[in-house]
Amino acid sequence: MNELPSSRTGGLPPPPGRKSRLIAIGLTVVCGALLALGSCFGLLVGMNSPKKPINTLFTWGMIAGAVAFLAGIVWGIVALVLHLLRSRSQRP
Repeated sequence: MNELPSSRTGGLPPPPGRKSRLIAIGLTVVCGALLALGSCFGLLVGMNSPKKPINTLFTWGMIAGAVAFLAGIVWGIVALVLHLLRSRSQRP
């Protein structure tokens, strides 16, 4: 009556499958570009009155967006190179 479930017959559970990084890389690139472009637009609109403190925020937003965009591009290139190297090393 007190039987163990059949899934607990011993041994370790299988390792989790590898997740694709494509979504994370794509989101980083797209969101970085949107932040940079939106901040650039806000900065250009606010150029008529350069003494506004919001222009500093737009400048930092544009820099942060550009850094995130470039980091996503570099991340994608590195992931692609690693993928190609791993696939070639596993061939017989």
